[in-house]
Amino acid sequence: MMDYGVFKQVISERIKDFLPPVFHTYEVNITIVRKINQKKEALLLMPPKDERITAMPNIYLDEMYEAFQSKQDIEEVLRLIAAMIIHYTGSFDAQQVNLDFKSKKDSIVMNLINRELNQELLQTVPHKDVMDLSIIYRIIMEQDDSGLATILVDNHILEELEISEKELEELAHANTGRLFPIEIFKLSDLLYVMTNELKVHGATAMMYSQAIDVLAEKIGGSFFVIPSSIHEIMAVPEWQIDAETLACMLEDGNRLCCLEEEVLSSAIYHYDKDTKTFTMAASYEELAAS
Repeated sequence: MMDYGVFKQVISERIKDFLPPVFHTYEVNITIVRKINQKKEALLLMPPKDERITAMPNIYLDEMYEAFQSKQDIEEVLRLIAAMIIHYTGSFDAQQVNLDFKSKKDSIVMNLINRELNQELLQTVPHKDVMDLSIIYRIIMEQDDSGLATILVDNHILEELEISEKELEELAHANTGRLFPIEIFKLSDLLYVMTNELKVHGATAMMYSQAIDVLAEKIGGSFFVIPSSIHEIMAVPEWQIDAETLACMLEDGNRLCCLEEEVLSSAIYHYDKDTKTFTMAASYEELAAS
């Protein structure tokens, strides 16, 4: 069986043999792509510099190696990679692309991610820490029925925006609430879900005090928050169940039901209706260590 290191070398050396001539002048790179909760190696073909911008797909090599382990046919995997490159490559004139980020300030939004799982990413982007989470920022470049196209605001883009981190936070807070209206609905008699209309990165709803007050009124008092994924949170009355039991349930959900890149936290939060504050009530790591 070819090991992963040899697999990467073979793919990078032979991929052009399976691509049309237009790709033969492209440079083959293996790069590290930082994704939410993940760091992955990707094959990336870089085109020669000219007047056109070419959008090239990242081909994640761990996924391709899994395909190779299943098929045991390196040429079949090379054909698969070539087909993906051909299908997802896009080309357009530079003048048609609006990369003036300052004109996109009304499209800056925020996402919540796990701080511990994204330490390397957070070194490169402006962010705000909240309990065991961090708020990061994205610019929506395009939105249609197929979804959102966004760019992560890193430290270089923040410089181009010519605003402070505080201004970035305020813009993102206002825009996210406007562009992604919050939804609260009852899943069962004592279980509520908070997200947004698109059900995408809806966990940011917990950053809106008025929405949290509405949730507290619906529940009838203080409550525990279950950060079930980056896309939503769940809430139960504090008297219904203890935080430690919820932490164990959350760990099972993270491990069995949630995609790795969508895990938000292993901690349970408590919201005090009187003081209007969040605290960390329990975490699976602390329980496992005790």
